[in-house]
Amino acid sequence: TLFRSGTREAATAAAVAGDPEQSMAITLTVHRQEPCLGALLTAEHVKGHFSLAVEEGKENILRVSDNISFSDVNSIVRYLARTAAPSGLYGSNLMEHTEIDHWLEFSVTRLHAASTFPAAIQDLNRSLSLRTYLVGHFLSIADLCVWAKLKGSHEWQKQLQLNKGPAHAKRWYDFLEAQVSFQSVVAKWAVSAPEIKTVSEKKADVGKFVELPGAEMGKVVVRFPPEASGYLHIGHAKAALLNQHYQVNFKGKLIMRFDDTNPEKEKEDFEKVILEDVSLLHIKPDQFTYTSDHFETIMKYAEKLIQEGKAYVDDTPAEQMKLEREQRTESKHRNNSVEKNNQMWEEMKKGDRKS
Repeated sequence: TLFRSGTREAATAAAVAGDPEQSMAITLTVHRQEPCLGALLTAEHVKGHFSLAVEEGKENILRVSDNISFSDVNSIVRYLARTAAPSGLYGSNLMEHTEIDHWLEFSVTRLHAASTFPAAIQDLNRSLSLRTYLVGHFLSIADLCVWAKLKGSHEWQKQLQLNKGPAHAKRWYDFLEAQVSFQSVVAKWAVSAPEIKTVSEKKADVGKFVELPGAEMGKVVVRFPPEASGYLHIGHAKAALLNQHYQVNFKGKLIMRFDDTNPEKEKEDFEKVILEDVSLLHIKPDQFTYTSDHFETIMKYAEKLIQEGKAYVDDTPAEQMKLEREQRTESKHRNNSVEKNNQMWEEMKKGDRKS
């Protein structure tokens, strides 16, 4: 399942917050050689809000239950802060949430590579020119994670030793370092500053196409079936390009089929724009078709399924059907006889208003 950034932690935190038994099971495991300082600082600041065990292990991971765990620092700190909502560590409104998410991403991207570190420090310094904290007027996980990243940065520690750190960033850093909670965590886990990673150490982000077991050269047929009810989005483009990949590599056939079975939504204008977008992507279908071209065949198979008892006709109103589907309630027509389904099917074909 895919989630927007932070959505999974929020949903899990909300669920666990209402379940005392699950809250008791939350454990932060920390790798002694490479401790996750941002997570440890957050754990220190939320420990009075719920039961959280911190222990040494072979990896940095937060276990919420047998089925739920988080292993990246941003997910861990967001979950802890959301579970301890009264702490205010994740801000108090959507704008602050967004700003905090920006700084969390900043800490693991721009402060992480040698090539972007100098400019990142200058941006951080400018942001702190009139501020005590990165977001709002109180400490947040943005401060904890950015500070933790600098604490573990060889380049930043070198600037501090040479007294060359930008004034506002250095003031903010020293202010937080003087806090008892920061000192106790650093002392306990003996955090050191490793060499900052260079861009060359980053592995190339290379995509991979799924193999097609049993596929034969010249016999692969793929299709791209957009509905002319709107513009193509990135998901459509990925699907179209994926199909073209197999078409080209297996010397196969790509069919572009417009789904035109919903006349209330489809428009010729969208069809024209979709064709222009496909051309822009340099995709060349071997054949263009419309779902309505095969309507008789579709009807034939629908009738076959009805006769075999594998499909039924349903005239439940759309809103009620949507509600039943969401509630997983069985339709009253699900167990109709084949005869009843045939009757309703014929009524629908004749254009009976009720059907």
